[in-house]
Amino acid sequence: MARKTVLLLGAGASIADVATKPMKSRPPLDRGFFSTASATLPSDGRVRTVRKYVADAYGIDILAVQHDSLEGVMGRIYPDLFNDLLRVHALTAFRALLQLFTDRLATTTNGIRATQKRLLYRILSQLLSDGCRPGDITIVTFNQDLQVEKILEHLSETKRWEAIAPLLFSFPELYSVAAGTWEGVTGPMPGENAEVFTRTDAERNCLRVLKLHGSLNWYSTHTSTTPSRSAMFRADRRLSVTRRRTIAPDMALSRESRKVYTLPVVVPPVTHKSSVQHNAVARIWTLAKRRLIEADDLVVFGYSCPPLDFESANLLARAQRQRSDSSTISVIDPAGSVATRYIDLLAPKRLRYYATAHDFLR
Repeated sequence: MARKTVLLLGAGASIADVATKPMKSRPPLDRGFFSTASATLPSDGRVRTVRKYVADAYGIDILAVQHDSLEGVMGRIYPDLFNDLLRVHALTAFRALLQLFTDRLATTTNGIRATQKRLLYRILSQLLSDGCRPGDITIVTFNQDLQVEKILEHLSETKRWEAIAPLLFSFPELYSVAAGTWEGVTGPMPGENAEVFTRTDAERNCLRVLKLHGSLNWYSTHTSTTPSRSAMFRADRRLSVTRRRTIAPDMALSRESRKVYTLPVVVPPVTHKSSVQHNAVARIWTLAKRRLIEADDLVVFGYSCPPLDFESANLLARAQRQRSDSSTISVIDPAGSVATRYIDLLAPKRLRYYATAHDFLR
C-alpha cells in the first residue's frame, strides 16, 4: 500500500530557491520586515502610517532592530481594533500593514519561475518516483504565495507525468474549498494579457494544497478601498479565486457598471487567528488535521513553528497524538534548533533532520 505523505511548508520553502538574492528581493520574513520594506519602498506612505501609529500608541519605533517584527507589530495593532478609544486609528494602521504585507509578498514571489531545478519540484518528483500516488500527497502550507501552484502546474506539464497530470494539478479543486464558497473563478480583465493557471475538471483524488493562512489569489470584493473591520473579517463573506499567476493585491474589477475593489483573503500573523478566519479556511484546518493524522510520513520544509503561533502548534500536537507509532517526521531547515522544536512539541518516535533540501533528496 502506498504511503501517505504530508509536506508541511513554511516561508523557508519559498526562500530556499532565492536565498542568494538581496533581502529586498526575497519573500518577507518576520524579523527585519519594516527596515526592508522602508529601504525598498522609501516613499511608501503605508510604512509611515504604521510607524506613526505604533510610536504614538506605544512609544516604540518599529524600525529599531529589537522591535522590527511583522508578527510583533501585528500583534500590537490587532487587539486595538476592538478598543473603542483606539479602533479608528488602529484600523487605518492595520489596513496599511495588511496591504503592505500582501504587496511585498506578491512583488517578491510573482517573478519566481517554476522550473525542474526548484527544490519543491524535486521533492515532489522524488515522491512520485518512489510510488506515491497524487491523492496520497497533501501539501499543508502556511505560505500565501503561489509557488506551490506554479510548481504543480509545471510538474503536470512534463512528459514524464502526463498520464497523471489531471491528478497533479486540478485547479481550483486542489484547494478543497467547500462547494458554493467560491463566488466565481475569474481570469484577467477583458483586454488584459496576463498569465493564468489552467482551469481543469475537478478530480476527487487529486493532490491537495491546504493553505492554512489563505492565499493571495483568493479575494473578497468591497465597494471601497477602505473597508470596515466587519467587512474585512466577516466569516461568511463571498470569496472568488483568480486564475492569474501574477497577483496584484489591489486589483479592481468592473462589475455591473460599477467598480469594486479586491482584498486578498489571507490570515494575518496575529495570535488569535481563528477570530479572523473565513469559514472556508476553518474547514481547511479541519481537513489538514485529518490528513496529518493519516500521514505515514510528515516532511517539514522551512517551517519553524514559532512559539507564539499557538494554533498551528496545537494543530500539529493534537494530530501527532493520533498518528501511528510507525509514522516518521523529517525536518528540513538550516537551523538545528527547529528539529529540537519538533522533538519538544511532538515527541516523535522517529525524526530525521536535514540541514538542506539537497541533503533530503540525497
